[in-house]
Amino acid sequence: MTNLFYLNEEQRSTAEKLIQILKEKGHRVATKVTEATSFWSGEGYHQDYYAKNGHTPYCHRYTKRF
Repeated sequence: MTNLFYLNEEQRSTAEKLIQILKEKGHRVATKVTEATSFWSGEGYHQDYYAKNGHTPYCHRYTKRF
């Protein structure tokens, strides 16, 4: 399951609408919409990953959805 954190009602509403659209198109959605609470920045070496590495990280791959 993936969490999508929202800061306000507009973000919550938008997320829920988009999830519903995906479900109506037959996609399985494993995303939980959750109110954001405390946030902690990562260590400096985690910042600007794409700029520092110049390529897609090993844990992601492109999947065409539409």
